[in-house]
Amino acid sequence: MNRSVAGAAPARPAAPAAEDERLDPPLRLVRWFAAFHGRPFTAAAVLARLPAGANLARPDDLELALAALGLKTRSHRADLRRLDPAVPPCIAFRHKGSPVAVVSITPARGSVELFDPETGLTEHHPMRVFRRRIAPDLLLVAPEEDQRTRPGAPPAPTAAADRHWFWGPVRDNWRGWAQVVLATLLINLMALALPLFVMNVYDRVIPTFSTVTLWTLAIGVGLAIALDLLLRLLRAGLLERISRRVDLRAASALFRQALNLRLLDRQDGAASLASRIREYEAVRELFASTSFVAAVDLLFVGLFIGVLAIVVGPLAWVPLGAMAVILTLALLAQIPMARTADTAGDVAARRLNVLAEALGGVLTVKALNAEPVMQREWERAVAASARLNGRARVWANFVQSATLAVQQLTSIVIVAWGVYLVVDGTISVGALIAANILASRALAPLALIAQTVFRAQYARKSLGALDAIMQTPTESTQAVRSGLRVRRGEVSLRDVDFTWPGAATPALRGVSLDIPAGARVALLGRVGSGKSTLGKMLAGLIAPDTGTVLIDSHGASHYDPAELRAGIGYLPQSPEFFTGTLRENLLIGRPDATQDEIDRALYLSGLDDFVAAAPEGLALFIGDRGARLSGGQAQALSLARLLIRRPRLMFLDEPTNSMDQEMEARVCRRLDRDLGRDCGLILCTHRQPLAVIADRYAVLDAGRKVLDGPRAEVTAALSAAPAGGG
Repeated sequence: MNRSVAGAAPARPAAPAAEDERLDPPLRLVRWFAAFHGRPFTAAAVLARLPAGANLARPDDLELALAALGLKTRSHRADLRRLDPAVPPCIAFRHKGSPVAVVSITPARGSVELFDPETGLTEHHPMRVFRRRIAPDLLLVAPEEDQRTRPGAPPAPTAAADRHWFWGPVRDNWRGWAQVVLATLLINLMALALPLFVMNVYDRVIPTFSTVTLWTLAIGVGLAIALDLLLRLLRAGLLERISRRVDLRAASALFRQALNLRLLDRQDGAASLASRIREYEAVRELFASTSFVAAVDLLFVGLFIGVLAIVVGPLAWVPLGAMAVILTLALLAQIPMARTADTAGDVAARRLNVLAEALGGVLTVKALNAEPVMQREWERAVAASARLNGRARVWANFVQSATLAVQQLTSIVIVAWGVYLVVDGTISVGALIAANILASRALAPLALIAQTVFRAQYARKSLGALDAIMQTPTESTQAVRSGLRVRRGEVSLRDVDFTWPGAATPALRGVSLDIPAGARVALLGRVGSGKSTLGKMLAGLIAPDTGTVLIDSHGASHYDPAELRAGIGYLPQSPEFFTGTLRENLLIGRPDATQDEIDRALYLSGLDDFVAAAPEGLALFIGDRGARLSGGQAQALSLARLLIRRPRLMFLDEPTNSMDQEMEARVCRRLDRDLGRDCGLILCTHRQPLAVIADRYAVLDAGRKVLDGPRAEVTAALSAAPAGGG
């Protein structure tokens, strides 16, 4: 085996050694393909597009990581004995599961070149060794513009970004759907056993009292019923497994999209967005419900009608006519039911929004004695939902009852008409009884037709609403924008303007500001002067309407959001926490933080004394959204959560306004003395103990910068003109 360091030739890229050592082997493989295809790569940007706990050794997660680089992927089962040299570069998987890059194939030498991410080396293997160690399922990788038009090359892969978020995973499981249809066919074939058994007993066994024939038929139909049971259980298991696979991928894509929506596209509130996402349940349940099974059974109604035509001839027209009547009733009922489906989502969103607001703001509701107001809003929302659901149930019950009546009339007509045919000798008594059973079986799937169509309509409406969410532009494109990282933390604003949607006046007007790396700037101004808006802009949460924001001399929009926020830390005025422990909330942005980094963050934020005094320490449960923390403790935890990420610049929006004087003084002293000048500070505050940390003051008023300079000069100017700052 020959080995050479990866990256020795332009076509064999590899990560720089210093960076490569910090990457896990699968991420190293992703970086290799990024370099090979000239794609920008940063680990933070790629990982930000993956679900927590993603395992890049799995093809599904590896596809997501490559899609983050704008690379298309497609599974390809290859014949390793005759592997086409046009296939590489691609990904192969060892039998033990770890992925490698197939760099090139040399048929003349009988060798294949692999990049092993575990060692960072390229390895030349004999083909016989390669075939023995590698599974035949390859993952083809190509850039989006590469259509693989070379003769003999496999079809171009499909980027995960180009696939529909829901129908893509559904299509990927086509083998499973085919197995469901096959199982349904066999189940329907087994359903023929009982009517044929009855017909033969009446026509052959009873006239001759042939017990051998009787027991032979009975054993046969018993086996058919047992097989029918096994097939139904198998079909249910298949549907559950398929729906679980689709659910994991589709729901993950939907949640990822919701998190990546731009701040300005979330003006309807979190509860409204959550209600829209909740409608995914209607789409998922459609494929796992009895209604879907009934719809699949409809594909084989013709089987029973055909057998009826063979056994009883003209009597087959009776269930056909009954089917036409039932379908007509169901379609007519869909007119009012469709109107219900169109408004059901909006009503459900309203109900969930009222519930979320009331429970989330329960302290305010109680303090203001506003329970009657919220109760009235809730009852209105519930009443509207009940009216809609009741209307849908009325029509569904009507169609279901009418279907039952038509089925009973079908049996009457078959028996009545069949008597004449029996008397004429056209059919036998056994055939007449079998015809009745077959007709009932043929019409059985139609019993749920109204419910199935309504569910399908509601699922279609829900899918449309979810598609609208999935098509909404996000703050990060699907592909990593660049390999830029915030290395110094320099900030430069050039004539920045910004107006919030629906606002009459701009929040920022022509703001220009230069902040060098490591600087400490206090941002002062009245309430509503634009300070918090500026912080959101620096963190990439919003973009200026006009003007430019430069970070380290690069446009802020050139950075991937994950990399921008890794370098520019933003602490909002009102910190948000999640149900769990102190440790879980502290490490949510840096789960790999070391104990030294944790201790440093706790010390600088002033949270160390609280943690030391708590018997549970970092395992302390903080309640729902941090309800068990005081205001000062919550601010300290929020500050520690930011400090542990070690950004190059921190924008702190009123970080100490809920702390007592002693704690505030301690935090300010530690930040001033121990933070270090490798991290810049922008302090948005009205409090003097925090402001004195800064060397420079900048004052905003009505969205404009009115003062900017050394602390002493600006303080003197503010003292001379108090209306200018605060």
